[in-house]
Amino acid sequence: MESLILLCLVSQLPIKVGHQNTHTKISTEHNKECLINISKYKFSLVISGLTNILKTVNNMRIFGEAAEKNLYLSQLIILDTLEKCLAGQSKDCLRLDEAMLVKQLLPEICHFIHTYRDGHQHATELRASASGVLFSLSCNNFNAVFSRISTRLQELTVCSEDTVDVHDIELMQYINVDCSKLKRLLQETVLKFKALKKPAQLAVINSLEKAFWNWVENYPDEFTMLYQRPQADMAEAAEKLFDLVDSFAESAKRKAAVWPLQIILLILCPEITQTISKDTVEDSKANKKQFLDSLRKALAGQGGGKQLMESAAIACVKLCKASTYINWEDHSVIFILVQSIVMDLKALLFNPAKPFWRGTGSQNTDLDLMMDCFVSCFRINPHNNQHFKVCLAASSPSTFHFVLVNSLHRIITNSHLDWWPKIDTVYCYSGELRVMFSDTLNRVMLGLNAHPPLRMTTSQTFKEKMTTSLKFKEKATEMDTRGYKCLLLALVKLIHADPKLMLHNPVKQAQETQSSTAELIKGLVQLVPLTNTTQLSQEAMEALLVLHQPETIELWNPDTPMNTFWDISSQVLFLICRKLIGHQMINGPEVLKWLREILICRNKFLLKNKECATLGSGLPICRQAQTKLEVCLYMFLWSPDAEAVLVAMSCFRHLCEEADIRSAADEVTVQTILPNYSTFSELASVSNMMGTGRSTLQKRVMALLRRIEHPTPGNIEAWEDTHAKWDQATKYILNFPKNKADDGQQEWINMTGFLCALGGVCLQQRSTPGPVTYSPPMGPMCERKHSMISMGTCEVTNPVPASVTGTSSASSETPLSRFLDRLLSLLVYGHDRVGLHVRTNVKDLLGLELSPALYPMLFNKLRNSIGKFFDTQGPVPINDTNTQFVEQTIAIMKNLLDNHTEGSSEHLGQASIETMMLNLVRYVRILGNVVHAIQIKTKLCQLVEVMMERRDDLSFCQEMKFRNKMVEYLTDWVMGTSNQAADDDIKCLTRDLDQASMEAVVSLLAGLPLQPEEGDGVELMEAKSQLFLKYFTLFMNLLNDCSEVEDEGQSVGGRKRGMSRRLASLRHCTVLAMSNLLNANVDSGLMHSIGLGYHKDLQTRATFMEVLTKILQQGTEFDTLAETVLADRFERLVELVTMMGDQGELPIAMALANVVPGSQWDELARVLVTLFDSRHLLYQLLWNMFSKEVELADSMQTLFRGNSLASKIMTFCFKVYGAAYLQKLLEPLLKGVITTPEHISFEVDPTRLDPGENLEDNQRNLLQITERFFQAIIGSSSEFPPQLRSVCHCLYQATCHSLLNKATVKEKKESKKAVAWFWASKKHLLTESCVVSETLLEGKQKRFCEKNQVNTYVSIISHKEN
Repeated sequence: MESLILLCLVSQLPIKVGHQNTHTKISTEHNKECLINISKYKFSLVISGLTNILKTVNNMRIFGEAAEKNLYLSQLIILDTLEKCLAGQSKDCLRLDEAMLVKQLLPEICHFIHTYRDGHQHATELRASASGVLFSLSCNNFNAVFSRISTRLQELTVCSEDTVDVHDIELMQYINVDCSKLKRLLQETVLKFKALKKPAQLAVINSLEKAFWNWVENYPDEFTMLYQRPQADMAEAAEKLFDLVDSFAESAKRKAAVWPLQIILLILCPEITQTISKDTVEDSKANKKQFLDSLRKALAGQGGGKQLMESAAIACVKLCKASTYINWEDHSVIFILVQSIVMDLKALLFNPAKPFWRGTGSQNTDLDLMMDCFVSCFRINPHNNQHFKVCLAASSPSTFHFVLVNSLHRIITNSHLDWWPKIDTVYCYSGELRVMFSDTLNRVMLGLNAHPPLRMTTSQTFKEKMTTSLKFKEKATEMDTRGYKCLLLALVKLIHADPKLMLHNPVKQAQETQSSTAELIKGLVQLVPLTNTTQLSQEAMEALLVLHQPETIELWNPDTPMNTFWDISSQVLFLICRKLIGHQMINGPEVLKWLREILICRNKFLLKNKECATLGSGLPICRQAQTKLEVCLYMFLWSPDAEAVLVAMSCFRHLCEEADIRSAADEVTVQTILPNYSTFSELASVSNMMGTGRSTLQKRVMALLRRIEHPTPGNIEAWEDTHAKWDQATKYILNFPKNKADDGQQEWINMTGFLCALGGVCLQQRSTPGPVTYSPPMGPMCERKHSMISMGTCEVTNPVPASVTGTSSASSETPLSRFLDRLLSLLVYGHDRVGLHVRTNVKDLLGLELSPALYPMLFNKLRNSIGKFFDTQGPVPINDTNTQFVEQTIAIMKNLLDNHTEGSSEHLGQASIETMMLNLVRYVRILGNVVHAIQIKTKLCQLVEVMMERRDDLSFCQEMKFRNKMVEYLTDWVMGTSNQAADDDIKCLTRDLDQASMEAVVSLLAGLPLQPEEGDGVELMEAKSQLFLKYFTLFMNLLNDCSEVEDEGQSVGGRKRGMSRRLASLRHCTVLAMSNLLNANVDSGLMHSIGLGYHKDLQTRATFMEVLTKILQQGTEFDTLAETVLADRFERLVELVTMMGDQGELPIAMALANVVPGSQWDELARVLVTLFDSRHLLYQLLWNMFSKEVELADSMQTLFRGNSLASKIMTFCFKVYGAAYLQKLLEPLLKGVITTPEHISFEVDPTRLDPGENLEDNQRNLLQITERFFQAIIGSSSEFPPQLRSVCHCLYQATCHSLLNKATVKEKKESKKAVAWFWASKKHLLTESCVVSETLLEGKQKRFCEKNQVNTYVSIISHKEN
């Protein structure tokens, strides 16, 4: 097992696989965990295997920067695994042979520690990792390491100066040292120190000092106990070594080298330290007291020079640091020593006028020294803040700021002793720290904007860059920017470590507190998208995540936490999502993962405050942030990175959770806050598909996008932004080979699918576009100019003979329409290298992933495009481009109809495809019988079959006529070339075409009555009979042909026999076609087919019996054979339309009234009145129509004022039944008016009187003629048509009945009077309106108008009415 896991680990190392993706990283971590667990039981085998792997990797030869980085990453993985295995080694388990450790693992670890010095690119990381392995190794295997160190010390006692190798001595710095181990090291050093050469002695001095700090920091309790219970053997060894080192320090230079170790050795001797603190000491201790006196003097600058002063500072810092590990309650004398030197020490290290600096090569140690001093002084006396203020002052050197910030970070993160003060002591300086952060951030951002990003040399540490750039201000500005970046990184880490330190605002007002918090958080947000400082960006994200913890959010503004949360957090989301949408982050997937954590924190806070969760959420920025977040998540769905897609999908879950919390708080439905809640939930559930392939994942995503129902600002903007990026990507792809076509192809495909799937929801926001269609070129290829595919301003190296044109201008097109036009143009993109790839993907995406809501738009565009082939005079242009477009259209339509996408049934019928299908067939018919043409015909027949399967979902304007035409065209292809083909392959193709044609014809003939072409001069039944005979004869010939081929197949072998086996299906289809044909046309077909039952050929008789059997199974009605079949059918139709229910309702007529469009109401009124009057049911029709009209009326004033079906029925009745009555009544009266003598005038307008006319005479004339008209009308009541009497009576009754039902009891009397008055006046007005209308209809108004009498007549009628 362990061997297999080791092999898996090796196979996934970066040196083997190159750059690791997320899946490889996860697998590597899993293998590491397995090895760590196995090492607890098979320690030796695992360690031995990892050691061998490390050896193999170290011996690999590499070339190039990328290979070197992969080697470094592989070494880190192995070293990390080794460290954790060694750290988990149980002390009571079987010990690994120390000789094996010394011979195998230890040399490899020492190789990293000794070989990779500062000049190596990854020296720091490798040495740190190797030292970790050595530390873990020495925990349980100290003897192996100690033996190596002891052996090296022994060797160095006898070697010459030229061959001093101190590498193994330096191992003391990295091993795990407790009190007993440190004692052994001191005792071993005492024995051999004097015999060592000077380089070795210096190495021992340096290494022992670091070993001491390893002990103190890892076992602080042991060091504390040393001052409570001093150990004599430890003190003895330390004193002896002190004396040896003191005798070694003959010169000032040597003293400077040994003083740091000497102070540590004194610290290890508590009793001696107590003794030398007195005024007089014994001779053996005099050198110790003298050492302390020299230390104080040098620190105060009273002798010894700069070198000793610097060494004294180092020693005193060590003393202060060590004192912090001793409890103040022990009242150790060491505290007195510290108090005697601390003031001078701070004055030396924290002097703004003269910063402490030991030279160019000591930047790191200087900063470490100052930070150790700062932290120690804080732990000694946290309230003595003089040095704090010095470091915080704006006028102090920037190195002081750097030291301050890093010291505070150390205080926060390393505070495991009970007596160490906490960071809250310095919360009062939070305002100054925020100012420092803002100032440093501004400097860094200015530097990044003013200078191009520099590649930072990894041989320098951050502290080196800090000191290099901030000590020498006269150097280039880029160096300053580097230094401020380091300071900014330290500040961000400080925020990450303790956000309260920056959020503390004890005295500020609520608004000021919110502003300062917003400034801090927005500053961090600015760092997230930085691409040239990955570490700074990562730390900023971590800091923001800590700031978004629920308990921290409450500190943003304790007075109004909810309002502040919605304001600031929304700004964070808005700014980050805007950057992600613009693809301004190279680490986009990582930022998206972080954003998911932010959303989780937000929801935790909202859940914690769910009672007031929406308080302050009405700000505009909140809506903008939600929109941007939706846009961001939508646009990550088309990322080529599958992990990024899954992360984006999982983020939708947190959007839904937020909507749940907010809806519960406001007591509204969740859809009010998140309209597409259900789809978002499904997207989130699919995010668990970790093992899904990229293609499968995208199909699932697009299927869910098609289910989005509600347009929101988020999905609309996402579609538009993606469309803009898709335009650019399309130009990039089509500019091959100028661009590498493979780059971005998967992303382009994903974007195309995204736009197709989400386009439906955008359609609800768009106006209907004009008929913009693809127009393939006309004429032979050689005779026309090359045209570009419509790609805007894009340069396409390969001209494509196709263009997108339309009747509307580009400005009036919607982006959705332009997108579909662009896709249609890409269907015929003809580049040699990428053309096939583009065409195939566009065809598949249009056919399989298009939103059903876009089907009508696509159908119209395809119809118009194909229709352009037939718009021109002359023959249809046949060329490769047009043929390719037709073939692609067939494939798309078949996929669309075959693909039973959710919601497709609703949208398929919104646009008719009859014209397009007929044009496709017409074009394909003239392609000839070449192989490609036969294949296209076969596909088209398959499309027709699928179309008929979806017949119920499609809409047809003239279905029977369309299907008859399709049968006519497709039957022409049956047996068209199958007999003439000489090549067997061609014969197979033609038989496939026969099969496909017959399957399509079978579906078309099902329930199809034949309809011959009109205008042939032949009676309908005769024409149907001839058409039936044509098809029936064709089918019989096909059956005979199948029989002949089968007979041939039995006599010859090979491919002939193989082909004959395919004819059984064709024969079955033919029989079905004949059955369907006869079943739907028994009246005209039975006479032609019945004779086949008596045919002399047995096979023919059998075929007829099979057809007849299928007809009987289908249940054919033979009563259609009667001579009166057409009249009977019409009679049944009339009965159906005039059918009346038990309560007098007319279900069919009223249903027609509801579904027939308003433009056809005039024709419907004519048909209904004619039919119901013929059945003496006119009153019932009028009652139903008028009652419905009255029920729908808002008031009496609006009755019959609209352009309704009831009004049109009433108008038609008056026209039909009142024409003769009006003519008989008005004709003699009008003739009398027309023949009136010239001297009699009816003009009553004084301004228009002719000379000699009298106004009073004219008025008298007008009254007389009006009275004559009025009396004639009133006197003709007995001659009023009974149908119109029925109309008026029905109007009166329906109105009274309906209005009185609506009225209250109190209102009924008044309503009845009002209705009576209304219909009395209505009848009178209707009568007079008919008079005027009939006058105009008779066409006799010419002379009447010339005499200017029409206006006069109308005015008198109005006067009489009043």
